[in-house]
Amino acid sequence: MDPVTLWGQVIEGFQVTNKNLHRTIARAYDLDAAEAEALLRLIRSPQRRMSMAELARQVAFSTGGFTKVADRLTKRGLVQRAPCPEDRRVVYLELTAEGRTTAGKVRDLVAETMTATFVDVLGPERAVVVAQAMADLHRSGLDRA
Repeated sequence: MDPVTLWGQVIEGFQVTNKNLHRTIARAYDLDAAEAEALLRLIRSPQRRMSMAELARQVAFSTGGFTKVADRLTKRGLVQRAPCPEDRRVVYLELTAEGRTTAGKVRDLVAETMTATFVDVLGPERAVVVAQAMADLHRSGLDRA
């Protein structure tokens, strides 16, 4: 199979799985993809907080675009902004108590959904191979950036 077709199949499989995941999250918690991803990254981070700039980079947003995401999460009481004591240019986004609860529920829903739509479909061994291959591609792209 040629590389274009191979890559097309990877993208199509990812898109349908990701669309299903984000539709499930939206129905359950009224969060869009960027909001859910921000909560998931925050709950996995040390101290449940990250700088706004780093979080924007990780969710592939401009800092200006991510500010709107942060504003929506703040308005819902899921996160709060906190200044960095060492550098006033840096602003952290951190989970509130309600945000930790919601992020934990979203994480559980992601685990349940991905088990049903990814692990159970491919089988555990193939799912691990796909995940490892994607991690290799991610690292490769970081090396070239």
